[in-house]
Amino acid sequence: MTQRATTVALIIAAILITASAASAQTSWGIGVMPTGVIVFCDPGRNTVWRIAPDGTRTAALTGVTCRAVVSGSDGAIYGEATPSEVNATRGVGIWELRGRDGHTWVLTPTLTPPPGVSLVRNPRGAQFGWDGAGVGSQMSEIVMREPSGATAVVAGGAWGQQDGDGREAAFGNIGGMALAPDGWLVIADSGNIRRVSPMFTVRTEARRVVTDSHLGLIGAQGLWARELGVATDASGAAVIVDPEAGRIVHVARDGRATTMWEPAGVTQRMSGGRWGWRPAGVAMLGRTYYVLDEWMGPALISDLIGSPRLSQVDATGHVTRILSVANWTVRAAVGALLVVLLSVFWSRRRRR
Repeated sequence: MTQRATTVALIIAAILITASAASAQTSWGIGVMPTGVIVFCDPGRNTVWRIAPDGTRTAALTGVTCRAVVSGSDGAIYGEATPSEVNATRGVGIWELRGRDGHTWVLTPTLTPPPGVSLVRNPRGAQFGWDGAGVGSQMSEIVMREPSGATAVVAGGAWGQQDGDGREAAFGNIGGMALAPDGWLVIADSGNIRRVSPMFTVRTEARRVVTDSHLGLIGAQGLWARELGVATDASGAAVIVDPEAGRIVHVARDGRATTMWEPAGVTQRMSGGRWGWRPAGVAMLGRTYYVLDEWMGPALISDLIGSPRLSQVDATGHVTRILSVANWTVRAAVGALLVVLLSVFWSRRRRR
């Protein structure tokens, strides 16, 4: 089959797929199962945690570093396994969690991931990825990968910023993407929010509303170097996890951008944002959403205060802390040290 015929076949398949009910990618950095189980990554400990509805926390995967986790349209949780160092030799992969079963590998970690492999997938299993290589690249393309493995470029071409149909459109640094309920792709591109229709017509929805990614979803490493997280709410509006800006941004379908979560505190203000909390994930369930924050700063403080931390925000804006992941060995050691120091202090006071 020629490249042109393959592209036409994929476009027809996409139209047929979106004629049925599509499921939104309503989470990034956190996965939520229909049973209420929550799954999220802890990059500092190379662990994927599973939180039961009763609040019990167990390790679902160990020895896995990741940031991208999404709730699949089939009820499963999918996540990326990436090297903790960019020059590592173990490659990248995709894991899947379902029910109480252990994880399975959708893509066994490899240094040469096939084109189009991504967590962004429609109910039929077709995936959407990016083929580009960051600033300085000549090309920036959206690739659709069928379950059979057939791939085709469905939008984009030469590097730039231009709306249009399919290959007539132009993209820059794509920092993340998600599938909306209506089958449109929502894309964070060079600080802009753009949409790609099921027939692969590209339009720009909002400009300069999120961080302009410096790297994008690097093609050479497949799934590595993700700076932004993209999800949608039930209406299809974009929800962007923007760690560098320290906030989660909601972008309505008319392009209006508002901050829906912004951790703040004395540490952030005193350090100019170099230390303190920053968002690492979001999941929408109706009018309630969950937020994952992580501490940026000395690891000792992170272990003491508990990072990452998971919160729930209800429809009225009330925030409930669900849990924080602390290192109890470090807490015990610091507690013991404080007891010793206090004992020395009081003994010296008595001698006076």
